[in-house]
Amino acid sequence: MTKRKMLELAIPGHETELERLHDLGTTGFFLGFGLRYGEPDFFLNRYPKVWTDIYEAENYFFGDPVAVWTIARTGMMRWSANHFPDPRGIMERAAEHGLAYGATFVVKVRSKRSFLSLARPDRELTDDEMDLLLSKLTTWAQLFARAKVALSEAERDALKLLQHGHRQSEAADLLGISVSGLKARLDGAQKKLGATNTTSAVSQAIRLRLI
Repeated sequence: MTKRKMLELAIPGHETELERLHDLGTTGFFLGFGLRYGEPDFFLNRYPKVWTDIYEAENYFFGDPVAVWTIARTGMMRWSANHFPDPRGIMERAAEHGLAYGATFVVKVRSKRSFLSLARPDRELTDDEMDLLLSKLTTWAQLFARAKVALSEAERDALKLLQHGHRQSEAADLLGISVSGLKARLDGAQKKLGATNTTSAVSQAIRLRLI
């Protein structure tokens, strides 16, 4: 699946929504979905190129207090309230390039983090703006996770029957398959959803609106 297609699935009306992010983060923003180890499954960097080039050349990721917060916390945080140390003076350097005021938002879906950071040169984001952005990121992260999970119709049918309270033997009878066949479908769904057991798989599928 292409990056553009993934963006379309995760953010309905994405062109308008990205414009709104620019309206709030007038200097730019960085959006990522599906971070667990290493790089996220998808990211979009709209920070100024000159700052991005400096950030990469100086290897600022190691020592960036915002990056540390993104990996360690969930919720929302104005950069001015971040208490992680900044021994390399990264935030002061960022302010010189228009990233004087900023905020970061992190939500976790299926053990993976999705995050949004945006910056502007002139003021802090208001409480209403903060709440709005966290709500948007939460919705987008769930849609992204849903787009990444391609359950088969057979797997969805098996999960639906358990959702409605049927035992595995009853579900197998209703589907006209053996119990072992049902378990194979459930195991497949469980792996795709990153669930630890069948009950968790049903819960994940419901939360992602797959069933």
